[in-house]
Amino acid sequence: MKTVVALTRPADIDAAAGSGADYIELRIDLFHAGPETICQRDDIPFIVTLRSSAEGGKFSGSPAEWWKIVEPWCPYAAYIDIEQQFSAYAHEVRTRGPGVIASLHLPDTPDTDTLYAWEKRLRAYGDIPKIITTPHSKEDLLRLLTITAATDDTICTGTIGTELRFGRVLTGLFGSEMVYCHFGIPTAEGQYHIKEMREILRLLE
Repeated sequence: MKTVVALTRPADIDAAAGSGADYIELRIDLFHAGPETICQRDDIPFIVTLRSSAEGGKFSGSPAEWWKIVEPWCPYAAYIDIEQQFSAYAHEVRTRGPGVIASLHLPDTPDTDTLYAWEKRLRAYGDIPKIITTPHSKEDLLRLLTITAATDDTICTGTIGTELRFGRVLTGLFGSEMVYCHFGIPTAEGQYHIKEMREILRLLE
């Protein structure tokens, strides 16, 4: 399991890189800066994300506009996060070097068959399918944990919301490749600070 710090401010990169996280996610829908000004370090890999407003972010443009913004970041990224609506550019991303995190963010937690169907669709264009749901009950969370534990391939899962916030930790313990944290400003409801997450995981070892 890898820890990811999601950043909303380029000024936090140096401090976040020293936090012990395995990746830094650059939420480029939340700040205005070019890659050449903030990607000058090689001690920690970057995940570059231009999150759409439909899935909780601030970007509201077309797929072509999405690609125009994302393309300059490709030489600096270990992974580019790509929602299904932008999946036509997955091949272009790979030709420029990064891997693809195929992501989905849902306001609820579908039934098991639907979750497996989403996993299949995301895996068709991504190296790591990322399914983030909003559980409204422990039964919802158990469904997400079940598909996380059942897959033999790499998968990233997680939860949104404060009611079952601990689901963010459990998905990692059940096999999620990555757990997303914040470094002062959460990018999703229920995120743990990277220091909190590292301490929780240490106590559970």
